[in-house]
Amino acid sequence: MIVISSSVVLSSSVAEVVDARNPRICWHNVVTPESVTADEEADDEPVVNIANPATYLRWRSTSMNQQSVQVSLSSAHDVNYFAIAKHNLGSSGATLVFQSSTDGSTWTNVTSPAVLNTDHVVIHEFDPVFAQNFRLLITPGSEPPSIAVLYIGETLVLQRRIYVGHTPLPFGRKTTVSNGRSESGEFLGRVLRRQFLESSVDLKNLTPTWYRQKLEPWVKAARTQPYFFAWRPASYPDEAGYVWLTDDVKVQNSSSNGMMSCSFSHQGVR
Repeated sequence: MIVISSSVVLSSSVAEVVDARNPRICWHNVVTPESVTADEEADDEPVVNIANPATYLRWRSTSMNQQSVQVSLSSAHDVNYFAIAKHNLGSSGATLVFQSSTDGSTWTNVTSPAVLNTDHVVIHEFDPVFAQNFRLLITPGSEPPSIAVLYIGETLVLQRRIYVGHTPLPFGRKTTVSNGRSESGEFLGRVLRRQFLESSVDLKNLTPTWYRQKLEPWVKAARTQPYFFAWRPASYPDEAGYVWLTDDVKVQNSSSNGMMSCSFSHQGVR
């Protein structure tokens, strides 16, 4: 199990040997407005918001009871991660357990209970589970839980690692400011007008088969769909983000043996 979050847990239980130093793109998502329900929801912040990629829309519970957000599918799917953006689960001290069910009534724990340290992006990776029903079981802490975005699906593990020259998303700060000064040039203060995070990724020596089968489907989807990204899960689990492309992914054949390379830039939140 690999938990990519501020409360990182690493062990060797993944069936295949997966190197946690390889970047993750979590874009495959089975959560839809039609499939998601919740035990509790506010009238003005319903659970359907959780299936909307916009981070300003949230699901908010109205209860401190143990409760769940459930996804019921028309057919069974393999999933091996869930990811959350813009939530209060860390600061409120909530406990999370991800569960699966084949009949929608008998539930099996997929993950152990976890308490997060922050409200940063959470990407929790686990052994693949094939089921038709999934739910996030939440035991609230100091306040009712709230989540803006929930993804559940299959992780894309990138073929090559990211090394030197990369700016992790939390350090890619972009700030627009207005500086105030007097007629004599005295500094009067400054106002932050806009702040966001930005980063770029360069991938090299990708085998042509892997690119076409694994990465190209994401490249097409990412033109309109945000995704979760972790550049070095094992070493820096708290530097994952929920991001969106700022331009098309640039792809090229980079060597005579057919190896490919690509680069892309994204902005996002952590």
